[in-house]
Amino acid sequence: MVRKLRPFACGRVLAGLTLVTALAAAALVVPARAADPVYPIGQRIGLSPAPGLQASERFPGFEDKDTGASVLLLEVTGQPFAETAKQIARDRIKKQGIAEDRREAFPAGGKGTLVAGRQEAEGKAVRKWLLLAPAGEGAALVIVQVPEESAKAYPDAAVRDMLASFAVRTEVPIEEQLRLLPIRLDDLSGMRPIRVIGSNGALLTDGPKDTLDAAEQPLLLVTVGRGGPEENSARDTFARNLLAGFGGYKDVRVVGTEMLRLGGGGAHTHQVMAEGKDPKTDAPIKLVQWVRFGSGAYLRIVGIARDDAWSDALRRFRAVRDGVNTRG
Repeated sequence: MVRKLRPFACGRVLAGLTLVTALAAAALVVPARAADPVYPIGQRIGLSPAPGLQASERFPGFEDKDTGASVLLLEVTGQPFAETAKQIARDRIKKQGIAEDRREAFPAGGKGTLVAGRQEAEGKAVRKWLLLAPAGEGAALVIVQVPEESAKAYPDAAVRDMLASFAVRTEVPIEEQLRLLPIRLDDLSGMRPIRVIGSNGALLTDGPKDTLDAAEQPLLLVTVGRGGPEENSARDTFARNLLAGFGGYKDVRVVGTEMLRLGGGGAHTHQVMAEGKDPKTDAPIKLVQWVRFGSGAYLRIVGIARDDAWSDALRRFRAVRDGVNTRG
């Protein structure tokens, strides 16, 4: 799972690190041996931080709270590498107040570019390094910032060694992707996550295959959506419409609806039960949808299974549902 960084966002980041607090969900890192690259949670890019740098709690990267030094790692996707390279063009970084004193080809990613310079940030002079490197089909931007008064703690040679350790892993483990979601799945009831959907949800199955075919294995979708009606009278229609547009199943018909009060706080949860047919095999299937409404958002859980597997599947679906909690 990668995140798209719009071109204008790079320029803002180069101006300083005050905007990166929005990335706090990626603050933790994957444990590794001392010489191995360390990856921010959910990211494919990483490096071996220089001594003194620790995982940041504010942004994807590392920082030294005593000296103010920081290393920010960003993935850029959805645009050609040449377009991303414009973000560190001389005229672009000059507009950000960075006085460039060196630019060179750098071996990171096989075709990296390293720019070094100085910048006035929040009234203080800082030493800055910008590394742009290929990262699979996208690119990586690594921004190192060291206050001038701390330059002896992070000399140029140490920073270059750190940047030379830049690495790209082929995939992000799904366990890490789950940790970036706004919800926790505290009880999987034997089900297995097989896909994280953007930053809003996950798909689980009960069986050995990583399949999206409910005629083979039960499937459970857990997502968080924005909006939703505030009035109880409109929530039944909203929930029915959500289910009507789901999955492309044939001959789906609602067989029951109910308002439940679930969890320790007795949250209002709208339940819809339905029946239908698998679009490829015409095998009878059953569906259940739970929608828990909140202020400006809703939690949606949809379970699907063959009719002959429904009893056990529904038991597992309910256990997962009752174990969904927001991250505090």
